[in-house]
Amino acid sequence: MKVKPLVENFIKPEYKTESAGGMDIYFQQDVTLVVGRDNVVNLGFAAEVPSGHVALLLPRSGAGIKGIGLRNTVGVIDSDYRGEWIAHIVVDEQGDNTTGKEITFKRGERAIQSLIVPVAVESIEIVDELSETARGAGGFGSTK
Repeated sequence: MKVKPLVENFIKPEYKTESAGGMDIYFQQDVTLVVGRDNVVNLGFAAEVPSGHVALLLPRSGAGIKGIGLRNTVGVIDSDYRGEWIAHIVVDEQGDNTTGKEITFKRGERAIQSLIVPVAVESIEIVDELSETARGAGGFGSTK
């Protein structure tokens, strides 16, 4: 994937192990995340997600334990987007947050990861009926 740095001394995203599914994204500056607020964090780069794929931004598991999440649950970056990657981060008051008010990350630390996944783009067809399945219209909790 092509990545265009937008800050000096850019620390590029990387897969920390051979089998890692998520690519760790480094903070490019010190970041203070305030509990209960929408913390907008510029990630310092733009990228060219391969055609037929989408990049998903997610909290790293260690950050999630501290109560860090994304405002929209998961960030979706389409393959035709060329602007700066930005994370809208929230800190849950119920997380393992020792300060209670904010969490600070230093430049070079990681709290966000990205997964590059294939997507199927389907044509939309309006119909009167859908095919039958064993589940049918069963919603939350219907598959036991």
